[in-house]
Amino acid sequence: MRAPALALAILLLAVLFAPASGAEDFGAVDKVNRLIRIRATPQLAPGESGVLSLYFNSTYATPISNVWLNASIYQYATIDESVPIDASWRYAYPKIAETGTRNWTWNNLTVAPGSSRLLNFTVLTAPDSRDMPHGSIFSQSSYFVRFSVEFVGNVSGTMTRFHMASPGFFTRAQLEMSQSANYTKPCTPPWCRGNWNLTVLGVDGILPDSAFGVKEPIPRWPFYLLVALAVLFLILAFLFWVEENPSTYPRVASWWARTRGRLARTIAALRRKPPRT
Repeated sequence: MRAPALALAILLLAVLFAPASGAEDFGAVDKVNRLIRIRATPQLAPGESGVLSLYFNSTYATPISNVWLNASIYQYATIDESVPIDASWRYAYPKIAETGTRNWTWNNLTVAPGSSRLLNFTVLTAPDSRDMPHGSIFSQSSYFVRFSVEFVGNVSGTMTRFHMASPGFFTRAQLEMSQSANYTKPCTPPWCRGNWNLTVLGVDGILPDSAFGVKEPIPRWPFYLLVALAVLFLILAFLFWVEENPSTYPRVASWWARTRGRLARTIAALRRKPPRT
């Protein structure tokens, strides 16, 4: 009986003195950064539509529930200007086909640990600049997309709601304040993550933004013209070489000599002044 009793005592001591497993850190930067991974963003000509696709990845070791993901088009920018897309935006486009607005939402009850969901929505543009501004042939324009995620996670037995958002949800003043040395030095998790003071922003993590481009396509005729000119100069180079080496291609040399003669006579006739009357 001594051996089983001794083994039981050792087991109890091991349980008592073993370090308690830490609670899952839902705000860890490496986990938040990988929640959303952009798969593809469209580059569109005015009037075209394209799909913006992304992966929602559960980067946590425990299930998350009541997941809510929102994407919205919030900024238009070129090299020369940057305009917020808000209540004062007077254009009907761009918009998202699935909702008819500039917002798109995905809801899911529970996402298993380590799982990944491929999500997408379609962006609609307008061909007329009166319905939507866009870049020119030589000036790229971008429409920026921001993301917000909310979910419920289990923190040491307590179901806790978390909110992550991308920089597009905050003003420049808020972003500058959250990265100011006055608010980040000193500052430790969970109030600060990386160079961000999350308490200032009122979120639990920072997600990446995304964007799609809209500009006039480059016309094809200059390309075709360059190809035609290149072919023409190659033919002329060959003919001049044949002229210097007529024995190599005698028939081509004869044809080229006759053609040059006709061209010379035609040009001379055009240059000849008409007789005075």
